[in-house]
Amino acid sequence: MSYILLKNCRELLTVREDAKDLIGLLKNKSLLIEDENIKKIDDYENIIQDIGDEEYREIDCSDKVVMPGYVDSHTHLIFGKSRVDEYVASLTMNSEEVKKTVGRVGLASSIYSTKNATDEELVESSLIKLNRMLESGTTTVEIKSGYGIDKDVELRQLRLLNKVREKTPQTIFSTYLGAHYYDEKMGKEKYIDFMIKEVMPIVKEEKLAQFSDVWIDDGYYTAKEAEKILTAGMDFGMVPSMHTECYSAIGGVKLAVEIDAANAGHLNYLTLDDTKLLANSNVVGILIPGTDFSVKHPRPFNPRPMIEEGMKIAIATNLNPGNWVESMQFAMALACRNHGMTEKEALRAATLGGAQALRIDDKVGSLEEGKIADIQIVNSDSYKNCVYKLAVNEVESIIKNGEVIF
Repeated sequence: MSYILLKNCRELLTVREDAKDLIGLLKNKSLLIEDENIKKIDDYENIIQDIGDEEYREIDCSDKVVMPGYVDSHTHLIFGKSRVDEYVASLTMNSEEVKKTVGRVGLASSIYSTKNATDEELVESSLIKLNRMLESGTTTVEIKSGYGIDKDVELRQLRLLNKVREKTPQTIFSTYLGAHYYDEKMGKEKYIDFMIKEVMPIVKEEKLAQFSDVWIDDGYYTAKEAEKILTAGMDFGMVPSMHTECYSAIGGVKLAVEIDAANAGHLNYLTLDDTKLLANSNVVGILIPGTDFSVKHPRPFNPRPMIEEGMKIAIATNLNPGNWVESMQFAMALACRNHGMTEKEALRAATLGGAQALRIDDKVGSLEEGKIADIQIVNSDSYKNCVYKLAVNEVESIIKNGEVIF
């Protein structure tokens, strides 16, 4: 067995589910890792006695903040080129002017560039993003397909994610998002059947995705259509999730509760009645402050009723070509300043909340005895700096599965 001892942590954030302060803050405590799991959290002297004559590596954390690795539960990380020209134009132009200036925009642009990227380009660009995310504290990432709206590119994205998974220390979860939109030439009804009959069987056979996802919104999919897709996904071994209530409220949340979806993302148009439904369910609401910022959303999500009703919530980056946010710290800072969350609420949502959204909170998302040691060591005098020091990364070391990565 191998042991790592994090000695006398200035601040140790356990983020236990039952933490009354939301983050489970402990001061001057030590944490012992045995192989890949957290063995004990206690005073340094007590842990030393337990170790006895065993060899161990000691890391002095007396001037550090020790906390769980971030769990980014909603991204579109694998894609072709950026949409930087579109984004910069949108800062001063309306949508029609942007289209005239740039040409191909939005989802159509991302589909085009992803289809025309090589496998090597997609894998390498994904690994570069993931490495930067790891360096800023993110140890688990969910990644969706959705830039093919076909068979070949959707499967290609998912297959390449399996290659990416082999090349990064982070835990990667894959989501089949063929229903990001639909093939307009084929028509929506035929495209739904196409996904179910032609794509999903291969996803299951090759074990390409753990989740399925649908965009439920005006102009995309209705709740009834989404039910057909997500139910089929469940038959093929994929846990349902969804984009919903982003620009309209058309029944997505009710469906999420009915089919016991793992999570529902965006929620800008969430009603109080639907908030109560979610609060009494296992569905985690994923909040995406980066997107509300980058698109200047006309109706930013409001987390306060969600928190007051007892909803489980996560914060995610939604990293994609139209919302290039890799940093969970930046997403947390936006959640606090623009949406009125406290630093403790944001930190919990970025760690335990993200793990709950992916249904892995029995393994990661908090620092507790028996859980996997996914830990970030931050060279800071206070955990509050994660939302205070804007665009400053104080992460000094990452421990993933009990192994010191850097």
